[in-house]
Amino acid sequence: MKPVFYIPILASLVLAALVLSMGEDPDRTNPISAEAEPLASILLPMSKGLTLALVKDADRRETPLLVTGIGDAEILAIDLTEHGAGHTSDLLGVVDDLGEHALAGLFAETQRGGAVGVSKPYAFDELLSVAGRGQRHVASGTNFIEHAEETRSQTVFNFPKFGGATPPVTTVAYNESMLLDYEVELCMIFDRDIAIIDDFDAATKGVFLCGDFTDRAVLSRMIDVDDFDSGSGFSDAKSGPDFFPSGGLLVIPKDWRRFVGEERIVTLRNGHLRQDARGAEMILGFRELTEKVLADATSTRFLYQGDSHRLIEDGKIGRDQVLMSGTPEGVIFMPPTWRQMARGIFRYVVSGAFLTQTSGYEYVVNSFVGEELDSGRFLQPDEQIKYKSSSLGTITTTVVFGNEDAEGLPASAR
Repeated sequence: MKPVFYIPILASLVLAALVLSMGEDPDRTNPISAEAEPLASILLPMSKGLTLALVKDADRRETPLLVTGIGDAEILAIDLTEHGAGHTSDLLGVVDDLGEHALAGLFAETQRGGAVGVSKPYAFDELLSVAGRGQRHVASGTNFIEHAEETRSQTVFNFPKFGGATPPVTTVAYNESMLLDYEVELCMIFDRDIAIIDDFDAATKGVFLCGDFTDRAVLSRMIDVDDFDSGSGFSDAKSGPDFFPSGGLLVIPKDWRRFVGEERIVTLRNGHLRQDARGAEMILGFRELTEKVLADATSTRFLYQGDSHRLIEDGKIGRDQVLMSGTPEGVIFMPPTWRQMARGIFRYVVSGAFLTQTSGYEYVVNSFVGEELDSGRFLQPDEQIKYKSSSLGTITTTVVFGNEDAEGLPASAR
């Protein structure tokens, strides 16, 4: 063979070597559009809505509170069991039993310094989740324009999220096979089952801050990149233990649409701002999300742990279920670059994996996941994720090794 014939071969090898040697920047991040002013959490004025919380008393009984003030490390609140409420986690039921007018009167009395409505301090780590006890919820994907763009999604979609909510000061478990990612969201609960849109319109609505952790390694391997709405991968990737931290403040707004639109939510990773948006940036508002969910009640395309599921059971969003807003831009995950795909293809060929039953697509995805694991870009043990909001409080989550917290119990069982 003449030497000239070796040139294309040598050039291809050199190019391949260059591609393999060109690693990705481990510090690369998705851009965000942040507001100029730092977020300061304040109590929603009583003229705009009620704010409630939940703690356990000395006898470990669930105790509803009417919040009268928010500080840096604690809230001030009235123990509503001293004013006719039962020991219950059903905060919407407490409002229905006592009445908004009576609760507003208690609030006004404590603001005047009267003896009727005496506020007491409660530390943030005393607060329980206000999400209820449901173990299955309705999640929303790519419902903020910028997040849809950064994940290359073409549509808003829903999927069932499994697992109970954890409290506002909590942990999330990490293992070395995970690409653990954060998401801040707004969440809504109702005082009744939602079977038709008229139920939504008539329902008392509670809004709270929530988070949604994702194992991007699981999602990368399971997702149908041509059809996010297929239901493949999302429930498995987002239903891990303690993947649903929730806030300790429940707001019952007088004008829910205006409240959601104005509410600002942010994510801080080790103190650095990584997400910043307002509810008005949602593509579909909660009413439109509800319509979409109710119209998708019969399909069993949603897979979780190998079984098929419907998005909702019995054609309704249950009273114990949460409707989630989706998250804004700024997550850790970034789609594979062309270099990552090229490296995967090259390795697939030179390793001889193409001679096995491993598909090229599967091999390239695993190559991408391996590179992302090696980069250390995703959440690691001892990192802290803080979700904050204008008037829904704060969630503080620490990443820990394993599936158990310091007391030997999953955080969701505390």
